[in-house]
Amino acid sequence: SNRIEAFSAEFIGLPYGDGGPLGEGVTGRYDQDPLFRFDTFDCTTYVETVLSLAHATDAADFARHMDDIRYENGVVDYTTRNHWPSLQWVPNNIQNGYLRDITRPLAPAGVVKVASALIDIPNSYRFMKPELLRVPGLSSAERIARTDEWRAEANRFSAQMASIDYVPVDWIMQNPSWLQVLPNGAVVNIVRPNWDLTDIIGTHMNVSHQGLIIRRGNQVLLRHAGSGGTRRVVEIPLVDYLRPFIGQATLKGVHFLAVE
Repeated sequence: SNRIEAFSAEFIGLPYGDGGPLGEGVTGRYDQDPLFRFDTFDCTTYVETVLSLAHATDAADFARHMDDIRYENGVVDYTTRNHWPSLQWVPNNIQNGYLRDITRPLAPAGVVKVASALIDIPNSYRFMKPELLRVPGLSSAERIARTDEWRAEANRFSAQMASIDYVPVDWIMQNPSWLQVLPNGAVVNIVRPNWDLTDIIGTHMNVSHQGLIIRRGNQVLLRHAGSGGTRRVVEIPLVDYLRPFIGQATLKGVHFLAVE
């Protein structure tokens, strides 16, 4: 947890990266953004980079941890990337030993709720467009052909139900002292149960944002790459982040993972 606190602090103030700043590197079929970088982040790549740094003994070890955290079984391919937090990222990183779900164990009995959504992966592939390809140097015709290939990846998948526990925002704001049980360096998932993004990306989701818990004395801070406001890596008291979402229509709670 101290390593997570130290490494995550190194990136405070760096800019938010639109469109996902990481990809599969120069050999990527659909996304040739780098496998890692330290100059810009979105919410997930920030968490992934810090977790990998905290676990790493050297540069090669860091790269291996990034692949293990970002991809199912560490296999680097767009189709094996952990794109969907409640379906892939969280369960795969629990299974591979990086994380442990502490939401239900830490919350009082009867408080935790469950978010469920049908993650329609095939339909999300059908929403791919030529301008979303992160492959430089293709002609217009090649971009169209590559996009057709990208959309056809839908045939490899089926829609799947995914569930994730959460502590309701409204309960946290009524019981803010409960946050003191959270360990330093924990991973946070912001939960929007069955969040309807079908018009935008072709599916529902359960998680809209990720970050890290940092403890400073009695303060419980959220350190994260925020896409709103400053559009930078920032830290803010978790209660201050959550306060605008009291009674909000879609954002309902928070899920917590301890780092192993």
